[in-house]
Amino acid sequence: MFFKSKASSSNQASHREPSLLDLPVDVQYRILSQLDWCDLPSAAATCRSWSDLVGAHMRSKECTSQWSHSMFKGEPGEAAELRQDPTCESFVQSLLNSSQYLNRSTRPDVLFITATPSWQPHLQQITDTFVRLMPNRKSVHVLCCVAVGIVGTDDKGQVHEIEDGNMEAEAIAVALLHLKPDQQVFSVSEINSSARQRFTKKVSSCVEETLDKIKAVVGSTNPSCTCKGDRSIFSVLVGDNIYDVSDLKTKIEAKFKSIHMVGGLCGYDTRKQAVYYSSPASRMLEHQDLQFPSASFMDIDEDASSQISFGSSHQTTTGSRSRISAAALFVCNTKTTRASYRGIKQLMSDYKVASVDNDEEGTKVFTLRKCIEGSNICSAPVPMYQVLRELEHSHGSLHGVTFGVKRKIPVSVDSEDSCIVCDKRVFSTQDLKTRVESVDIVRGVWSRGAGTERLEAIVVPVNLKPGDTCSFYTYSSDESLAELAEILKTLEKRKADASASNCFGGFLVICNARGTYLHNGAPNVESKVLGTMLPKTPLIGFFANGEVGPMPFREWSLTRHYQSQQPNPDDELFGRTPQVNNTVLQGNTSVLAIVRS
Repeated sequence: MFFKSKASSSNQASHREPSLLDLPVDVQYRILSQLDWCDLPSAAATCRSWSDLVGAHMRSKECTSQWSHSMFKGEPGEAAELRQDPTCESFVQSLLNSSQYLNRSTRPDVLFITATPSWQPHLQQITDTFVRLMPNRKSVHVLCCVAVGIVGTDDKGQVHEIEDGNMEAEAIAVALLHLKPDQQVFSVSEINSSARQRFTKKVSSCVEETLDKIKAVVGSTNPSCTCKGDRSIFSVLVGDNIYDVSDLKTKIEAKFKSIHMVGGLCGYDTRKQAVYYSSPASRMLEHQDLQFPSASFMDIDEDASSQISFGSSHQTTTGSRSRISAAALFVCNTKTTRASYRGIKQLMSDYKVASVDNDEEGTKVFTLRKCIEGSNICSAPVPMYQVLRELEHSHGSLHGVTFGVKRKIPVSVDSEDSCIVCDKRVFSTQDLKTRVESVDIVRGVWSRGAGTERLEAIVVPVNLKPGDTCSFYTYSSDESLAELAEILKTLEKRKADASASNCFGGFLVICNARGTYLHNGAPNVESKVLGTMLPKTPLIGFFANGEVGPMPFREWSLTRHYQSQQPNPDDELFGRTPQVNNTVLQGNTSVLAIVRS
């Protein structure tokens, strides 16, 4: 569209074609702000003034956080686009179209992909195609994992749990995140163990260098960030083996003690690659062939050889890549609510520890007093083995039973909640919540006689003292959903606060032993609860062989640091090590992180 200027109409001799640049700057800005993010880079390249306007738009409050999502349920052979175009470009374009990200004036800074095993041979090519189609291909971070089951959100906004054993057992899910201008993204990765042993110094230095950059960002003053210390960093950690995941987790926690981290162990076959990762730094290293000069020194996955794309959509090179075994992505200045749930259920009445003695062999022997419900009266002391006999008689078996001690501790699940490590605030008694420190009944003293074996006593690896309240517990589907509801109620309180932002997406990592196995064959149980209480909140995640996250919301575990500092865990200083500092690799849990814009 062209517009006449007064100068051109008054002086035909100096006539020139009217231009959009003749419009007032604020009008030009409003026009550019209506472009989708695919057209914005072209507009910015037109001239210096438009480049400044596009930059101002991308840094403005109008360009808020966006979460685009898409999902394809089925095997690769069921995708018509893949059958017609083996290069995956048509299939990737269909995912992008269904996510409707083209309709938004944003660009994705982060791309998450989760897929079931049948998609593994195609994932490297799918990842490269996503990067190639991005107008901001030089800055986007990509994290992709393969798992026996995934969690994803389709284009209608419905969350699905796709797990092994269901009728729908294969799928691929995508989430594209556009972040606010004041948020920064970083990522690191670990290559497989055998290759890392040869290049330990180089790989470790890259990880440490990135973590130092994050530390500098977190340490800088940012008035808009209301999060507490390290908890303003949200991190997703995935890997296909416990050694590299634990190694990378240890390096991260050495820098950030209170980081909000979630993730888990993915994979399904140790011979197959399960983690795919791409970042600006890794693409630059691949392009320059600087990371590993000789491919003969690398442990290459048999399916990892594919076409590698860089920069221009027409600039490609072919080669093999090192196998990524663990990767972590960090988003700084992010508001998140992070919690785990397992569904602990009390089986018996409360007991009070009456005495703690040592037998001839030095083993601690406990006597317990049964608490009478509704009163402060307790029964006479009885040995632990008598309580176990009563439990076995009423419960039928000690399988899956844990012994737990009730503790009063501060619980913090939100990045904006007070944390003693960050602000040195002393917790009041109102801040303390009752949580269970539980241990499995796996170590015991067995009596043998008349062809039978019976557990008579247990060795309790927790710091018990007279007066402690304890009981026996198991885990159940109903209690798991009740615990999830308790977590989500903390978000409802934040919604009531005018300063609290809305939830715009989340991550859900579920243990392989949960899902339909825990919920009596019923599918999508946990995702339905989340969809009911958090409507229009898309999720992405996977089913894991071990989950990275905090201790379950109803539980707590004594850290080694605290044990070495405080011999008595119930004294007045107990609240100085809140649960928020515990990020552990655990099992039989679901880990949820809700990101707020």
